[in-house]
Amino acid sequence: MISRNLLSLDSAQLNRLFPFFVIADAAMNIVELGDKLKEICGNRVGESIFDYFTDLHFDEDVQDGLKNSWITLKQQPVRLTGKWEKIAAQNLFFFAGYGQSFLDEIQLPEPDPGVNPDNSKTDSTQSQVFSVDEYSYHQVIENMRIGLVELDLAGHIVYANSSFCEICGYDLVGIKGKLLSELWAGRIFSEDGDAIGYDNITSKVSEIQFLDTKGERKWWLACSSLSFNHEHEQIGSLLINFEITYHKEQKLELMAAKSEAEKAVSSKDMFLANMSHEIRTPMNAIITMANQLAKTNPTVEQDYCIQTIQTASKNLLVIINDILDLSKIEAGKVNLESIGLDISKVLREVIQVIKHKAEKKGLIIDYFQPHHDEIAPVLIGDPYRISQIVLNLLSNAVKFTDKGSVSLKLSLLENFDDAQEIEIMVKDTGIGMQPEFVKRLFDNFSQEYESVSRRYGGTGLGMSISKKLVAQMGGYFNIKSEKGKGSEISFVIRLMKGVGEDLPVEEKLVLSDDLFSGKRILIVDDNEMNRLVASTVLLNYGCQIMIAENGQMAIDMVDKDNFDLILMDIQMPVLNGYDTTKLLRKGGFEGPIIALTASAIIGEREKCIAAGMDDYIAKPIKEDLFITVIDKWMVKGAVETVQPEVEVPLYSLDGLYVISKGREDFVTKMIQMFCDQMPSAVSDLNQALENADLPKISTLAHKLKSTIDHLGIVSIQRVIRDIESLSDENAPVSELIPLIAQVNRVIDQVVSDLQTEITRRNQDLAD
Repeated sequence: MISRNLLSLDSAQLNRLFPFFVIADAAMNIVELGDKLKEICGNRVGESIFDYFTDLHFDEDVQDGLKNSWITLKQQPVRLTGKWEKIAAQNLFFFAGYGQSFLDEIQLPEPDPGVNPDNSKTDSTQSQVFSVDEYSYHQVIENMRIGLVELDLAGHIVYANSSFCEICGYDLVGIKGKLLSELWAGRIFSEDGDAIGYDNITSKVSEIQFLDTKGERKWWLACSSLSFNHEHEQIGSLLINFEITYHKEQKLELMAAKSEAEKAVSSKDMFLANMSHEIRTPMNAIITMANQLAKTNPTVEQDYCIQTIQTASKNLLVIINDILDLSKIEAGKVNLESIGLDISKVLREVIQVIKHKAEKKGLIIDYFQPHHDEIAPVLIGDPYRISQIVLNLLSNAVKFTDKGSVSLKLSLLENFDDAQEIEIMVKDTGIGMQPEFVKRLFDNFSQEYESVSRRYGGTGLGMSISKKLVAQMGGYFNIKSEKGKGSEISFVIRLMKGVGEDLPVEEKLVLSDDLFSGKRILIVDDNEMNRLVASTVLLNYGCQIMIAENGQMAIDMVDKDNFDLILMDIQMPVLNGYDTTKLLRKGGFEGPIIALTASAIIGEREKCIAAGMDDYIAKPIKEDLFITVIDKWMVKGAVETVQPEVEVPLYSLDGLYVISKGREDFVTKMIQMFCDQMPSAVSDLNQALENADLPKISTLAHKLKSTIDHLGIVSIQRVIRDIESLSDENAPVSELIPLIAQVNRVIDQVVSDLQTEITRRNQDLAD
């Protein structure tokens, strides 16, 4: 029994705190064991700790702080959890064992012949009995890095070890006999920072905050338990605390750093989203309108200008897509497709794309492929990404080669039962690379010299993106290059073999003027330019277009009218595209809603689908894809509805405002030109009808078509196209008479209204 005037804890209390404790001397002989441990392995006092225990995880630094650890019994599947402490003054090792677990599988050694079933040896050591004196117990408790304080039944401090006093900033003489609840009033707080009392500390280990005597905030692990004497009578309670301030501050710093990093990533994503939106919006208008202009039978000089616009636009779009691709890949958000592909066909198509550039520079471009039966007819992979990688390699080869040749070679490296390992190589006779640059060829924004960037252009992202894509496919790159002689760059990938059924079925959409005849499409977009672009494309296919400048306007229009399909922008004032879609779905709209947005960042498509949209089209619009997607959902979402009579605006000046960038004087001038020229144009149309001159009717209708579109004269947009197509088909004049009569009536009304508009504008200018 340990004397209470020497140490407040007796052996029973120590056993309650650490039921599986072990004390060993400097030679690692067992000095004392916890009672529960004795029940498991017997009284092994005086014997080597290594004879009965394994996995003793501790080192000479344990005196600098407690270490989470465990020890395992050799002859039983039991692992003890605790902490090692070195009591330097007594040259003892103390294992504060507080828990046990049973191992599912453990190889137990054969029983020692010298050990009896009662777990006691039969040799001379049986009579050796060691006991721990009171002073040793006191040293163990006093020098532990765990703070311990004992209270009596009234809550007065009876004893506190040096660790407790050091952690709290108290002196035992100064606090002994005081109420702990008064001493700690206003000094302890929960993990969340709420003020708590001593009563809130229970037998469950929990994190708390504590203000020491200097007012410094400390973090503890703390718990309490009842204290009993050897007659099992309660005599008070024990509080144990272990300071974790350093570790907690590190954790909080890491959490703060993580939060800052997440904010930085979020800011980057937001920047990319805004950049994509702001650049793609005008790009959408430039590319789409250039494509529309190319359909108007331009002169040779005009055609050259159109091609220049298209080429420059596509080059800018490549840069935008490179930046977005890199962001997606670095975030691990690029999902590779796994579909059937004909690798030879994929490479031939890439060669076809780059061929004109090579020939324009006078280069010879070749494609070498293995014997026809070496490569499997169908492999499984991502044809788009493979094309992207090969196109990047070929583009670089053509760009950096001024004379000679560029070649693409496909080789079979290894043929397996279910897969093939192939190598795709691009070889050129270009400028080559220095060995130092080859090492950083795949770095982001990497180009050999600043002069190279100025002369040849490019972002320096293509190779970085290609390497990441190849790595995602499980492949790797090989590079050979010599300055002034050229380069060989190849990548190796393994693709699974497929069958004919794995090849995607290409459904060719037959585009015609009446593809969407009788369909009503609502375009929801706050940008006039975007509305004009989408309308211009769609009106060529026979549909009726309605416009909403924001989400709330779209909801109001859907409440009143029926629409076959909605094209939804995302970033809009009043109500954005996500919320608009959710409200439309909640309100019962079941037709297709397709996102039409300039935002092309990571996860944008998924967000649109989650909001209730059916599909996603990124700007700039690619007309074939645009019409194909709309047609797909027109078929899927076809619903028989009774179309109400809708009051369609006679005309709209939105198109003129877009073209003029909001200049009122320009708009007024264009209105005046319309009023001056349109009656004459309609008169010519009437005269051609009287003469049954179908070719002239077709020509006049074609000219009128763009003017009617720009002024948004919806009621005759389809009519003027029908007049043009019927004239081209040599239809009977009788079919044209009512159509041209309708054009006359509407144009007369529009001219009348616009003349009133001009008068009002002139009055406003005078005022």
